[in-house]
Amino acid sequence: MEYADHRPYTPSDELRSLDWKLLAKTDKYYVKLYEEQTNTRITVILDTSRSMAFAGGDGPSKLDYGRFLAAAICHLALKQNDAAGLATFDRDVRSYVPPRSAANHFRHILTDLGRATPGADTSVGTALRELAGRIPKRGIVVLISDLLDDPAGIATGLSLMAHMRHDLLVFHLVDPVERTFPFEKVTRFRDMEGEGRIVTNPRQVRAAYLERFGAFLEAIRGACLERRIGYELTQTDQPYAELLASYLARRSRMTG
Repeated sequence: MEYADHRPYTPSDELRSLDWKLLAKTDKYYVKLYEEQTNTRITVILDTSRSMAFAGGDGPSKLDYGRFLAAAICHLALKQNDAAGLATFDRDVRSYVPPRSAANHFRHILTDLGRATPGADTSVGTALRELAGRIPKRGIVVLISDLLDDPAGIATGLSLMAHMRHDLLVFHLVDPVERTFPFEKVTRFRDMEGEGRIVTNPRQVRAAYLERFGAFLEAIRGACLERRIGYELTQTDQPYAELLASYLARRSRMTG
């Protein structure tokens, strides 16, 4: 088994797991952890498609917010000696860092997050199907995406991950502008993942837009809840540390 890290000795540990050389040097009791002995394997899947570059105000883009959130999750996992990994995708998987719990693994994850740039159009279902073959062992899978894709294709990809008995969590990123549509003057709108262009008076289309966007959010939420997948609607103006603290507190209460 591959060496992963050390942690302080507890009375329940076997004596043979002690690192005797480290004891001789430091006069402190530590046990060696190996890859197969880590508690959980966590894989964060980050959407890096073109629509993730959107930033409607002074806050971060959806991609930058997703990067911060992914880094925070991986940091928390590695701090408790779990194995953390990262995948990025647009219409295909662009990068994959397998879960590890080694002390220097966080640097590899941060390097990959730093290199992530908005790429092609989104295909969540295609990316999840490809990653299902790369994540054979059961673990926690965290999807961070704006999910601007066909809900049926997303549901198919999530179903495959759920069938493999992963513990799934979806952070659905939404910019506040997308949810409130605050435009007042005649505006030119451009499709970030296509060739569509339109000039319109926002006041005339606001009601229809908000109705369709609300239906889209409800379709994604329903697809997750139907498959017993955790779902968090996440606005990019919400501090990611507060978001994570709130979610983990709720998860702790639910799981006891």
